[in-house]
Amino acid sequence: MAQQGSQSQAGALAGVRVLDLGGEVAAAYCAALFAANGADVLRIEPPAGDVVRRLPPFAEGVARPEGSGMQMFLDAGKRSLALDHSAPRGAEIVRALARDADLVIEALPPERAEALDLPAAAPDAVHLSLSWFGREGPGRDWRGTDAVAMAAGAFLYPIGPEEGPPLVPGGHQSQINGGLVGYVAAMTALMAREAGDGGARVDLSLAEAQAAYAESGAVRFAYDGVPPRNRKGVNLFPPIAPQTIFPCADGWVGVTCVTPMQWRAMCTLVGAPELADDPRFAASFSRFDNIEALYAELVPRLKTKPAAYWFHEGQKARIPTALVPTMEDLSTLDHLRAREAFGRFEHPDAPAFEAPAIPWKMSGTPPARGGRAPRLGEHGREVLSERLGLSSSDIDALIAQGVLHAPELVA
Repeated sequence: MAQQGSQSQAGALAGVRVLDLGGEVAAAYCAALFAANGADVLRIEPPAGDVVRRLPPFAEGVARPEGSGMQMFLDAGKRSLALDHSAPRGAEIVRALARDADLVIEALPPERAEALDLPAAAPDAVHLSLSWFGREGPGRDWRGTDAVAMAAGAFLYPIGPEEGPPLVPGGHQSQINGGLVGYVAAMTALMAREAGDGGARVDLSLAEAQAAYAESGAVRFAYDGVPPRNRKGVNLFPPIAPQTIFPCADGWVGVTCVTPMQWRAMCTLVGAPELADDPRFAASFSRFDNIEALYAELVPRLKTKPAAYWFHEGQKARIPTALVPTMEDLSTLDHLRAREAFGRFEHPDAPAFEAPAIPWKMSGTPPARGGRAPRLGEHGREVLSERLGLSSSDIDALIAQGVLHAPELVA
């Protein structure tokens, strides 16, 4: 008997049925937020596995398509149906499942999404499409990456050394952000549906979601027509100074001084109150214009004590300070531990691990923190039998035709 996902159905979204057709990290993360809040999320993947299963890191000694740490993180609490929906019978099954869903999430290529035409098949469901540049417009067929989305949204241009080039951070930040924005948009549409507006189609561009991070620069240019300043150097963002990461005795601490009171408190904290009255450093603009002299005063003083000291003492003095932990340090931070910010992510074939979980709390219906990710196709027989009434022989025929991957699983 295939095992159910570990997600409890006592969450805030218990009873909500979600179809996760995936295609990218963004769609998988959006659906993961629904799963963590108690929705019944059915992950539909190709018989060979979704792209998420091919993302590192991988557990040693675990045969593909299992063992991806990213798949464990993104699919915790979901059920898996491995189905070839490019085949006519597979497409029919997806449409039938969509008619039984409250929300359909997909990040499929445009031609594949149009061939399925799920909004027409399930007009009462909310349909969320996530793509790099939107389902309409001249860029609808463009492919993207997280770096492309950050560049297209003017997020990268101000970051890096003065002479360039702009710096590109690694990871899937644009897609995680897009998945979170997709969750907000889908919840808005589901609330409208409850109010009687029927199904809705939500078209979300990951590049546009990333462009929201242009924030003050975009607003300033639109408001007064003044082009943004060119890069001034790594961690230099005029007119605020200091606003950077400083070396300490054992690591790094981030410091930002926006107001005169914060700057004066910073001078006192490092044991140099006379710097607050130095005309070179009296105002933020003058501190920025004399940034090398400023750092020559601050860096040697900050190197005398550990980062944790400056962080805690800075917070007491109402100076915006931040620890800069390594990934190894992250899981040991007392604040995150006290807030139970980490969840345990499990898979029947791979070692479990802890990672930051859903980033909010709810008192009456707390979201799940982590959970068990499914094997590929683990719930195929169960889902097709329970939701569509297919018999064992019907399911066996789909497997024989290569439309369905539904392995016999050991509990």
